[in-house]
Amino acid sequence: MDLSQAEAVADLIASNSAASHQVAMQQMRGGFSNQLKKLREDLVHFASLIELELDFSEEDVEFANRDQLKALIMQIHAVVLKLIQSFEQGNVLKNGVPVVIAGKPNVGKSTLLNALLNEERAIVSDIAGTTRDTIEDEINIKGITFRFIDTAGIRETEDIIEAKGVERTLEKMKQARLIIYLFDPTQDDIDAVQKQIEEIRTLNIPFVTIINKSDLLTEEARQPYAALQPLYISAKEQQGIEELKDELLKQVNLANINTDDVVVTNIRHVEALQRTSEALEKVLYGIDNPVTSDFLAMDIRQALHHLGEITGTVTTDDLLDNIFSKFCIGK
Repeated sequence: MDLSQAEAVADLIASNSAASHQVAMQQMRGGFSNQLKKLREDLVHFASLIELELDFSEEDVEFANRDQLKALIMQIHAVVLKLIQSFEQGNVLKNGVPVVIAGKPNVGKSTLLNALLNEERAIVSDIAGTTRDTIEDEINIKGITFRFIDTAGIRETEDIIEAKGVERTLEKMKQARLIIYLFDPTQDDIDAVQKQIEEIRTLNIPFVTIINKSDLLTEEARQPYAALQPLYISAKEQQGIEELKDELLKQVNLANINTDDVVVTNIRHVEALQRTSEALEKVLYGIDNPVTSDFLAMDIRQALHHLGEITGTVTTDDLLDNIFSKFCIGK
């Protein structure tokens, strides 16, 4: 078992959903390690040829075909970039999908949180501005963990404490993977709703538009909002909650992920892959420009070093102490 597989043991212990469990199992069985091992073997082969050239530098002998080396580096770089890109989904599978419930005060955000969790988690009141800080909790929807964040209502206020809550709401929205924008058509007209939606769009974060208290709406009252294609729910009456859950799964596009695929879930791994990518880019630059073999060899060694950090081929005491401090031995 290499270092990345040992870390997967900790992830398996901490997993709280079917998806995170499957990803941890896949990594513990060596799926990620085997892919890295293949990349290292290919790099080592050409690195040895470059090093051999250094031994015969006075005779100007070339053992490593530069075209073949470039093709190999481009191929390895493409795999590394794909692994880096997988971290966004892998991190969500491991830690859950952060979903912010946003909207004006008294539109039913806390009631919706309670309906999703099926428990009285947040205080519900007819008094606007009851929620002044964020309230977080999580549920599992078809194997995916969602972390719901109930926030203070967005509005201008002179109340210092409530204003701080609104500020935190905006911060949480920027950090979210998905936003539920909830509004009450009995309070907000279509112009106000469209203005708020345009502001949310500037965040470049997926969002779902929800009309609450739909049990009180006539078909005529719904017409002005039809173009928004909202979901209609009644959080208080538990209507439309299952449809909302299906929409959340659809929006994050995780339900159909093949957890047998190699997915990066560890921040340490993705940082090492990013350093590997930078080293490989230097190798490509060196091939296309008049760079001597000793500089090429140095950059290839750097790429090998950073790949080795992931599996433990290259280790330091500080690295090992940091990793294994996360294991709760004896508990």
